Amino acid sequence: MSEAHEVIAQWQVAQAITRMVNAIDSKRWSDARVQFADTVFVDYSSLNGQPGADISSSDLVHGWQELLERVLTHHMVSNFEVEVQGDKAESECHVYACHELPGLEGWDCYGRYQHLLERVNGQWLIIQMTLIVHGQKGNLEFLQQVSSQVH
Repeated sequence: MSEAHEVIAQWQVAQAITRMVNAIDSKRWSDARVQFADTVFVDYSSLNGQPGADISSSDLVHGWQELLERVLTHHMVSNFEVEVQGDKAESECHVYACHELPGLEGWDCYGRYQHLLERVNGQWLIIQMTLIVHGQKGNLEFLQQVSSQVH
């Protein structure tokens, strides 16, 4: 791969991840869904202690929608490092995510995201997503409190 093609692929990978978090923040759930392969391995164990698992991207995004529809979120991703090998790519970036809901103390979570992507029909799709939490601020029970309001 030429250097120019590699730089373009690296940018495309970073854009797929950025489009995913932007879609969540603006509640464009179908736009978030199309950034993923049909099945994705998701590991948020550093946040919630539950082991990572394969999940359908439709179920993943539907779960986010159910939990976050009323929550104001702001995900900032930066400092991308992307390695491309043919039709596979690894990405690591910083993430800072703010969560607010009127009536609840807000919650911020920050750390690193690690993603694996695969190019399918010219589009980079997320096939694996791992969150490595470095820290949290505010209401550490925020997600549980929101979840109890939803159910």
